[in-house]
Amino acid sequence: MSDKIFFITGTDTNIGKTLVSLLLLLAFKQHGLNTGFMKPVETGVKVDEAGSKNYTDGRYLKNIGGLTEDLDVITPFTFENPLSPYAASKYEGKTLCIKEILLRFYELSNNYDYMIVEGAGGMLVPLKQKHFMIDIAKYIDAGVILVTKAGLGMINQTLLNIEYVKIHDIKISGIIINNVLNETDESIFSNKEVLSEYIDIPILGEIPYLNTKKQLEDIVVLKKMALKYIDIKKILI
Repeated sequence: MSDKIFFITGTDTNIGKTLVSLLLLLAFKQHGLNTGFMKPVETGVKVDEAGSKNYTDGRYLKNIGGLTEDLDVITPFTFENPLSPYAASKYEGKTLCIKEILLRFYELSNNYDYMIVEGAGGMLVPLKQKHFMIDIAKYIDAGVILVTKAGLGMINQTLLNIEYVKIHDIKISGIIINNVLNETDESIFSNKEVLSEYIDIPILGEIPYLNTKKQLEDIVVLKKMALKYIDIKKILI
């Protein structure tokens, strides 16, 4: 199923995985593909006095991506502290069940032909004891789409992440370069070309820096970006 399920992870936290997930979702939908989204675990989700959760990533995908499911379906497991899920669960006295994550995923995925699943943080963010975030990709038989930064250090970080998934027999479907940090050093002009000489994995696109909140919430702009900057044909069978 790795040709129909894609797990979005990054070389670091705050690398723009949620924006990439949204653009992928919009690209799939504009190609007429029945596509759903899930972020199984999100931390830093505060709960107000009325018990309402302040979802961030899940809400963004729901609102801009036109998802119909409730937020507790899109993002079923949350923690209030902005830590790794394992650290947050220990701090808050909660237990995260892998089987429950998988059950929620399969319930949702039954409604779609394609699924985009966003991880929290990078590959080796602790999910629970002896489990890392990237393990979800393996459990659901997903193809990994790796989001990497644009500037200096990108090649090293990207190759290290690729090496890890290959050693652990996890399929990697593609790479997306995201200039979320508005990097301007000279390496941004050569990184894609040099990286492509070392890998046999398709680079699906390069996303430019978005400098305003208005751009990040403008559905017309984002739909155009999805088609212009991401080539999903490279991962469709």
